[in-house]
Amino acid sequence: MTKSSSQQPRPPARFTEVYDGEAKGAQHQDAAIDREALLDALLGPFPLPLFYKNPHGRYIGCNKAFEDFCGHGREEIIGKTDFDLNAKHLAELYSVENEALLERGGAQHSERKMLTASGAVRDVVCNKAVLSGENDVPAGLIGAVIDITEHKQAERELKKALEFAEGILTAIPDVLFEADEDGRYLQVWTRNPDLLAQQKEMLLGKTVNEILVPEQAAIAMEALHTAGREGVAYGRCIRISLPNGETRWFELSVAKRPSADPTAATTLLAFSRDITERKQAEDAINSVRTQLLSVLQTMPDMIWVKDIDGVYLLCNHTFERLTGLAEANVVGKTDFDLFDIERARFFRESDKAAIKAGECILSDEEWVVSQDNGQSILLETRKVPVMDAAGEVVGVLGVARDVTELNASRQKIHQMAFYDPLTSLPNRSLFNDRLRQMITSAGSRGQRAGVMLIDIDHFKVVNDTMGHPVGDQLLCQAAARLNASVRDYDTVARLGGDEFAILLPDLRQGDDLGRIASGILEKFKDGFLLDGKEVFISCSVGIALYPGDSADANDLVKYADSAMYLAKRSGRNNFRFYSKDLTANAEERMRLESELRRAIEREELELHYQPKVLLDSGAMVGSEALLRWRHAEMGMIPPDRFIPVAEDTGLIVELGRWVLREACQTAVELNAESQAPHKVAVNLSAKQFQSAGLVKSIADILGETGCRAEWIEIEITESLLLDQKDETLQTLSELRSMGFSIAIDDFGTGYSALNYLARFPIDTLKIDRSFINSADRRNEELVKAILSIARCLGQNVVAEGVETAEQAAFLAANGCGSAQGFLYSRAVPKADIIALRQRSPAGGSHPGEMWVRGRIPSSGTPSSGVPLETERAAGASALSK
Repeated sequence: MTKSSSQQPRPPARFTEVYDGEAKGAQHQDAAIDREALLDALLGPFPLPLFYKNPHGRYIGCNKAFEDFCGHGREEIIGKTDFDLNAKHLAELYSVENEALLERGGAQHSERKMLTASGAVRDVVCNKAVLSGENDVPAGLIGAVIDITEHKQAERELKKALEFAEGILTAIPDVLFEADEDGRYLQVWTRNPDLLAQQKEMLLGKTVNEILVPEQAAIAMEALHTAGREGVAYGRCIRISLPNGETRWFELSVAKRPSADPTAATTLLAFSRDITERKQAEDAINSVRTQLLSVLQTMPDMIWVKDIDGVYLLCNHTFERLTGLAEANVVGKTDFDLFDIERARFFRESDKAAIKAGECILSDEEWVVSQDNGQSILLETRKVPVMDAAGEVVGVLGVARDVTELNASRQKIHQMAFYDPLTSLPNRSLFNDRLRQMITSAGSRGQRAGVMLIDIDHFKVVNDTMGHPVGDQLLCQAAARLNASVRDYDTVARLGGDEFAILLPDLRQGDDLGRIASGILEKFKDGFLLDGKEVFISCSVGIALYPGDSADANDLVKYADSAMYLAKRSGRNNFRFYSKDLTANAEERMRLESELRRAIEREELELHYQPKVLLDSGAMVGSEALLRWRHAEMGMIPPDRFIPVAEDTGLIVELGRWVLREACQTAVELNAESQAPHKVAVNLSAKQFQSAGLVKSIADILGETGCRAEWIEIEITESLLLDQKDETLQTLSELRSMGFSIAIDDFGTGYSALNYLARFPIDTLKIDRSFINSADRRNEELVKAILSIARCLGQNVVAEGVETAEQAAFLAANGCGSAQGFLYSRAVPKADIIALRQRSPAGGSHPGEMWVRGRIPSSGTPSSGVPLETERAAGASALSK
């Protein structure tokens, strides 16, 4: 529909002139054609969006296609600028472009993205040109919008396809050729130019016959011709000499190149794959295959091959030797022809199993071989299906090895791994495994179970006195008695040394464990016949119960062990059940051990000294060094708590060195500027005597402290003189020669083998406090006897534990020279003993007054923090009186 001239803008002047001229030339028409209607008629049906603007950028016309593209009606466009119709940034861009075009004239071509009326973003080309007016003054712009979205999408897809193709060609390791039917190289693609017979530039335009040697070129051309006729050709292999002098093999795969143009010349695509390594492997395999047949004949294993029907195809010499059958009599036969019916069926079934499994199967077969003696051997047999090139099973390969001796060794290794070689009982490994099984089974069935640990009492004495072979006899007899004491389904194991363990599953009666433990003790009451002698040996038993004590395997063993040691401490030859107090005691012991290891570096240890007094004059002639431990948190720890821990763990050796060093330093101070010597007595434990370098260590301490040997008295126990007699005698003699005096501590409480008093270099006997504190008439006679023996041997006597004047008077009246005890003083710190040394009578006076003032009350706790009763009881340990 055409609008009136008042409603539409006028077209440019140039257009008016054109139409005016045409109007003047049409004299036969009745009226002039409206110019604006003519312009609309020309632009309206045009398929491209068209528009025109005046020099000021205001739209003065457009066609229907432009209206549809913009989504605005003609009345919304005419008279408007881009600032009215578009976003500001786009309007500014269009304005700049238009001004530049009007200024320079001509035409403008630009690509951009535009938003259509439907909201789609389209790729477009915008072509604009300047409209000239009178005197060539620009009358405005005319523009056309060309939608190139599909064209751009096609370009992108094509680019992707090309990139993908290039990626494939780059990724594949092969060489790709394009050639014509005459074998002329048209194109070459490869990521490895070193695989080309010549450089790419030299190949292009040449034929296969010009590049390859004749026989190899013939193979390549034959592949090209076949592909030209049939479309594809595979599997041809050619040998090519490369420029670097290397010869390599390539496999050709050729296909006719597809083409949509039936008139186009036929070209072929050829993939050339480097198969040099494969050819080399095939050659090696062929060489090995040739050698294999000869090698099979030298192998010690039986080897044979059967076809799918079980007919023997070959066998080696070992097969002939072990079966007694010659190869000529085996090949072509089946197992049913060679062996008895049952064995043949077994072989045939195992062949079928290997074929069905499609892989190697292993079995143990017992064969009766060697027709002469009918010897039976065990063969470990492997059978594997034989495949052809197509992957079809065509037979069975069998390999059998004589494992008769190996099987015997395996059984022996198993026996060694899980059974004690001496008693043939399960060892610790098998015990632990069965213990876990027992707990699992008992837990699933809701049953109770028990663990016993048994230790032979005084086993070390048997070993030391009768020898280890006799000790082994005792272990074997004990194992037999333990087995006889339990039920058939119980497990008796030897864990090591003289320690046995028993697993007792399925406990139904409440007293089952006690009854079995009592039965074990009863069995041990009968004498053991060892080396022709009847010896009576007892045992100690510890018991832990599942699940009452614990459901953990390790805990049960640990708890049974704690109970067993309680049985030993309770006098041996009995059994004890685990209780939680045992764990608490063990934890306390572990804590004491841990803290004791740090006590020296923390300077928590200190020495106290108990005076040694002459009974006739009261003069202090010496003192005994006693160890004390003042812990930062636990306070003063009684010696009877930590000394046993130190002895059991071996810490007593290190503590003993520290005590000796401290005592030597104190002896130096006590004897400074003194005419009468003051001897400091130091206890040496049995473990110190067993440690290497004891004499040298003592000599080093003397050198460090400046102490003289005659100021120190070494105290030892009677038991030390009975153990390792020769070594002990040598050590004591060396110490005596250095100037030390030697004292026997707690005399009368040991083994009382009095012959050692004359044999060993003993200077002093210290009568144990138990003889002094007892009012028993017999003890008094024993004290008199000891004093008499000492006089005869020229030895001094010190009475320990003297607490009353009556005891002191009795000792003095019977010839005892000196004493120590609470009558005179408790053990006091270093400063106090030095003060007492200075106050001590020089000699000749009665002890009375000074020592009475210094005496400790009969009850209470001294300044050391250790109760008196504890100090009295602590006399059992040499370092802790």
